[in-house]
Amino acid sequence: MGMKPAKNRSRAIFEEVGVETPKQMPVAPKGGMIDARPKGARKALLVWMVSLIVLAVLQLGLDATPGFGIAELDLVQPYTGLALFAVWALGALGLAVSRRLPPGWGMRVAGLGLGCLLLAASDPAPMSQLSKALSPEPAVEVLPQTGALPPMQLLPATPPAPAPVIAPPTPQERVAQAADLVVDKIALAQTTLGAAPFATLRLGLAFALAGFAFWYALLAARTEAALIAARRQAEPGLVGLATGLMHLSFLQLLVGGLVTGVGAGAVFTDWPLMGGVWLPPDLLSLQPIWRNALENQALLQFSHRALGYLLLALAAFALIRSRRSVHAVTRMAFALATVWMLLQAVLGIVTLLHGDPLALRLAHLGGALVLWLFLIRARFLARYPRVQSIRGIK
Repeated sequence: MGMKPAKNRSRAIFEEVGVETPKQMPVAPKGGMIDARPKGARKALLVWMVSLIVLAVLQLGLDATPGFGIAELDLVQPYTGLALFAVWALGALGLAVSRRLPPGWGMRVAGLGLGCLLLAASDPAPMSQLSKALSPEPAVEVLPQTGALPPMQLLPATPPAPAPVIAPPTPQERVAQAADLVVDKIALAQTTLGAAPFATLRLGLAFALAGFAFWYALLAARTEAALIAARRQAEPGLVGLATGLMHLSFLQLLVGGLVTGVGAGAVFTDWPLMGGVWLPPDLLSLQPIWRNALENQALLQFSHRALGYLLLALAAFALIRSRRSVHAVTRMAFALATVWMLLQAVLGIVTLLHGDPLALRLAHLGGALVLWLFLIRARFLARYPRVQSIRGIK
């Protein structure tokens, strides 16, 4: 009987290479480890974000023209904000319970939830209806007929009866009281700010929610490996230009909301002049002077036009700068945003010349929303460009 060879023996000088046993063969690395954990979560995140975008857009339309003159939509409008918050809560709860929320998404989800809550709580209609539904109906006191009253008799004076014991409010009554308090605070905010600034804040909040949800949807549409690889080829100059365009366009949205709220679109219906002059004389006619920024029709429309010209100039510069990009998708995104901005400016002028009718006003609002999303997409592609590799576009 021969002895068994040692396990860790040294290789002979003339031993043939490539005859290793299976245990000695090197193990090939497995790919896709980065994306193994959130494989199913990204599709769920994408569907969730798209649902939030749709509800935020619906809230925008119903706030702009309540009900569109349709009775069924008048019934739906008070509950759109609550539906938006409910969809956020159900999505966040489902991802948290199933532990499918990708790392780093906690603050993003919490920020979206805060925005949905503010948008839902700033509408007094559902809270007032909740208070009416939970408040107990007052007891109706039925007085006896006059002929059935007995003759009055004088009674001796008696000491006052002790004060009745007041029962603590039930949970139903507590909810009704809280709803009444919310309605009172919303009414106070509307009175303090004014109807037009308050509506503009709701408009800006809905646009911000749609923008953040769209950005997160773009993130969820790509794998983690693709995002890491794309960020290495980010173009900081284009990212800065797109960020400036985003912020300036959001300011333009707020000013446009104030223009619509105070009815300034139907006051100056000529272009490029305003009332036959380049600079209206009553830009700062209201006192105190800060009221002009919220209520002065001339100043608001002049600011809206000036911001539009500035946006077009900055978009043209960003378009020229984007032509240097080596990524075709990024160049196309900036070109699309610039062309849409030009069309949006033309639509705004047409709306102005026709006296700000409802149909053109809604079209202008829809164009502003599409432009807002195009600018966000251009910024995303500048930060995470689509990388061309031997495996295809990622």
